Amino acid sequence: MQKKCHKIWILIVIIVVLLAGLGTGYVLYRWQRAAPVSVETTLEYAPENVVFFYQKDDAWKADKLGDSQYTMNGSGCLTCCVSAVLQMQGFSVDGLSADADAGEVNQFFSEQGVYDNEGNLQWDMLEQVTGVSVTKKDASELADEELDKHLEDGCYPIVRVRVGGDGSYHYVLIVSSEDGEYWCMDPLENAETLVPLSEFGGKIYAVRFLQWENRILDGT
Repeated sequence: MQKKCHKIWILIVIIVVLLAGLGTGYVLYRWQRAAPVSVETTLEYAPENVVFFYQKDDAWKADKLGDSQYTMNGSGCLTCCVSAVLQMQGFSVDGLSADADAGEVNQFFSEQGVYDNEGNLQWDMLEQVTGVSVTKKDASELADEELDKHLEDGCYPIVRVRVGGDGSYHYVLIVSSEDGEYWCMDPLENAETLVPLSEFGGKIYAVRFLQWENRILDGT
């Protein structure tokens, strides 16, 4: 009987190891698919106003992302970018003021279950609670001049980059373009100063566009 139980436990351990291996392989496959793409622009675009949010702001840096252990201080770059987009694109969201700052948006998202247990922003939940449509693409899926077309239409791209070009993954918001260079609102930048995309190697890994549902690029 003991030998039988021992064999069962060995089988369970083998199955768990195999499943873990498959999961790791899938994650690696996803990262390999999300290869970086170098992006350049010929567009000359300057927005009427730029909204800046600093993820390490004393007003909200200690705030948790939902029920997770992660805080705005270390993991709030994406929330800061979304908060800036909500203001800059004039989205009206029930439960949020038109000038809601990143701390208020984070609190709203936390209360509405927009984050998972690891503090990751769930885009489907964001769509449900805001009424905003989200287009998600790996950088390799972008069409020619797609970033420029959205930017010119006043739809600001949230892009995934790496700090310094090869460091930790990070999110910034492209808000303007000049002399072949995209310029970004960077939630890690304390001063209200735009940062060139070249500071992140001029490469992006993924992009998110936020628009009103049923609104297409040309505004019709």
